Amino acid sequence: MDSQSLKFYHIHGFHSRDHLDTYFANKPDKTFLHDFINLPLETLQKLMGKGHIQGRVLIDISIGSLIHHLHPFCDFFKDIILLRLHERCIMEINKWLDTRTGAFDWLHTSTIITELQGRSEEFEEKETKMKEKNTKRDEV
Repeated sequence: MDSQSLKFYHIHGFHSRDHLDTYFANKPDKTFLHDFINLPLETLQKLMGKGHIQGRVLIDISIGSLIHHLHPFCDFFKDIILLRLHERCIMEINKWLDTRTGAFDWLHTSTIITELQGRSEEFEEKETKMKEKNTKRDEV
């Protein structure tokens, strides 16, 4: 393979919305939903439920515009700082945080985590709490 044809995420970026729509959207076929959303949320919820991890600030450095994995941490950290490697990812997260038209809909992840916590009726409150915890977004 010609090394000139390779793309590097931190240099060339990628279309974060396509990434979200392909792997994380709540679509009828739900091909990737279990592997990319349900299983990680179940694992993190079990880990956080033991009460061994807590603090004032959580710094998250994740690929793309992903935020769903932060739901279990909302109850154990005062602030969450999101660091991303590309400005497009920050813009996509800001659209969601500001509840702008066209923002990616993460509500299905709030529903999943509240069901895991046995509080399925509180999914909208969970989404609001998640938005309030994200106090800073920045590019690395």
